[in-house]
Amino acid sequence: MDPASAPCAARRRGPFTAAGGAAAASPIRYTMKILLIDDHALITDALGALLLDLDPDVDVKTAHDADGALRLLAEHPDAELMLLDLGLPGATGTSLLEALVEQAPDLKILVLSGTQDQRSVMQVLQLGAAGFVPKSMATETLVAAIKFVLSGGVYIPSDLLDEAQRLGPLFGPPQRVHDVPPGGTRVSLTERQEQVLQLLARGAPIKVICRELTLSEGTVKTHVTAIYRAFNASNRTEALLAARRNGYDIS
Repeated sequence: MDPASAPCAARRRGPFTAAGGAAAASPIRYTMKILLIDDHALITDALGALLLDLDPDVDVKTAHDADGALRLLAEHPDAELMLLDLGLPGATGTSLLEALVEQAPDLKILVLSGTQDQRSVMQVLQLGAAGFVPKSMATETLVAAIKFVLSGGVYIPSDLLDEAQRLGPLFGPPQRVHDVPPGGTRVSLTERQEQVLQLLARGAPIKVICRELTLSEGTVKTHVTAIYRAFNASNRTEALLAARRNGYDIS
């Protein structure tokens, strides 16, 4: 049996496995596949060593340019995570990220960058990246970010999120939803919409939300549209930022 097709209940729980994943004792050893894309071999070597140190069974594949990234993904469609440097030979701006998301919309892509331009960070998140990590980040924080993304979350460095909330309209919905004034009215969602919101915060795609809540795709899309309208947001990132500002307990 291809490891990628093994039932979730049969997967081995390892350092990168979500808490609700595998049974503790399983005869099937599940090998997670991670793709590392960076034009500096020293970085891919260091990241590969870090991942293998955390889990000797992880299967690490590397590429060093845009064509290599697309080829690697085509060869390994069962990969669960990609660590991606956007500044690669053969790539311009976010063109590579857009191509990768189109090729594998369910792949979790954690963007690595030597710079932390806030507009660019929010743009890659809106394009479908599962998170952003500055290359200057401490190793233990990088590991935490990888685990968070693999568990279904969307990782944004806390200082960036704080800055996004402070800057307001540059990153999110209009000013009227930025803060709930004392005695003001909190944006109200139905119980089902709050359930959808929590799954959106975990980075779940529409199909996963349908499965988790046993709802049709049309119903889930209706709830998502209602959530965006409630927060006057145009995408998931704006809605989540606005929800946090309105007091909703989401990560």
